[in-house]
Amino acid sequence: MDGVHDVGGMDGFGPVDTAETGDTFHEEWEGVTYAAFVAGLGSGTFGIDAFRHSIERLPPADYLTASYYDRWVRAIARLFVERGVLDSTALRQRTAAFAAGEATVPERDDPELLGELAAGVVEAYDSDGDGGEPRFAEGDRVAVRNHNPAGHTRCPGYVRRAEGVVRTCRGHHTLPDAAAHGEERTEPLYNVRFDPEELWGERADRATAVSVDLWESYLSPAQR
Repeated sequence: MDGVHDVGGMDGFGPVDTAETGDTFHEEWEGVTYAAFVAGLGSGTFGIDAFRHSIERLPPADYLTASYYDRWVRAIARLFVERGVLDSTALRQRTAAFAAGEATVPERDDPELLGELAAGVVEAYDSDGDGGEPRFAEGDRVAVRNHNPAGHTRCPGYVRRAEGVVRTCRGHHTLPDAAAHGEERTEPLYNVRFDPEELWGERADRATAVSVDLWESYLSPAQR
């Protein structure tokens, strides 16, 4: 989906904060949120692409004002309701109880369940398949299609219309644009190198090339 979440290459958001922190999570609820994500992915309730698409469906104002894991909470809750894991009314009541300090997270130590979920996560990311002979080879010059899909896509807006050179084919992988909507489809995945001037024009740092992984349906042969 083209939307406010696709901020790659945009101006006006300030520098990226690269300060390191010793803690994986800043607050306890962030760790609980990550555990819910693992539970959803490992149980097969949703896939990584459906999860990303759920984040993309947040209203623009909510997306821009929410913290990183706040977006995760909203995306996971939506998917659990849509997939029938949670009842929306019960979820609202439980949320209100937490806000009022009247509810706590029950502790559960189940190594067998953790093992099952871990295996499910590995399976969810094991996406190799046979999607036909790759159309492009190392060294081919390709152009990124200027497509603007209504649904999910992993093609960054800032590379559309740009031309680059295929560095390698990474094999066949699940197409996120299809998987986010429940369709099983695999395509060749390529790593494509772009000259910085091709993307950023005269403002580019000419010492820094950009490499992006792109699925075959995003690409066409370059015209020059």
